[in-house]
Amino acid sequence: FGLSGSDIDLHIEELTSDFSGLSNAEIITIQLQHFRKELDKAILRKAQRIVFIHGVGNGRLKAEIRKELKEAGIKFRDADPSRYGAGATEAIF
Repeated sequence: FGLSGSDIDLHIEELTSDFSGLSNAEIITIQLQHFRKELDKAILRKAQRIVFIHGVGNGRLKAEIRKELKEAGIKFRDADPSRYGAGATEAIF
């Protein structure tokens, strides 16, 4: 994906092979931990942008991601809808 940016899929089935016994709270915790880890990696490698694919769902993961980006002073926007639909946020460094 190079230095221009990358896509991080936060769907739970992409992050763990067995999520059947997890509560919604446990799932969002795993997703947010992965989001923070990938955000840190993007900052360290001086990425220009990164796209977090969170899906549409009930909007909770999207809201948490955007809250954390805002608190960190990182700009963000809806990612390209023709590519991701409504379910992704692009962080711009």
